[in-house]
Amino acid sequence: MPAKGGGVRLTPRAEADLEEIWLYSFKTWSLEQADRYHTALVEAFRDLASGRKSGRAAEVRAGMFKYPVGSHMLYYRIAETGLIVIRILHRRMDVGLHL
Repeated sequence: MPAKGGGVRLTPRAEADLEEIWLYSFKTWSLEQADRYHTALVEAFRDLASGRKSGRAAEVRAGMFKYPVGSHMLYYRIAETGLIVIRILHRRMDVGLHL
């Protein structure tokens, strides 16, 4: 289902997640890998907003969806203005604790 407004907005926590993921990737692997992974995440936001990709219902909260990207799971909602990315969590993180 495409997001109604077609835009993408990240919550402050999702923005912090994205920055932390980039920094971890840079320190652990390389600048190139950090940039590639960041690009994959951003492309997933856009694809979800446009309807080119779709996630599944997230069991933790009503109206929330999830979509996997690499080692992470995007948690998002669809609003009148578009896609709202709530969090970007590593698959091993306790979702109930971090959402």
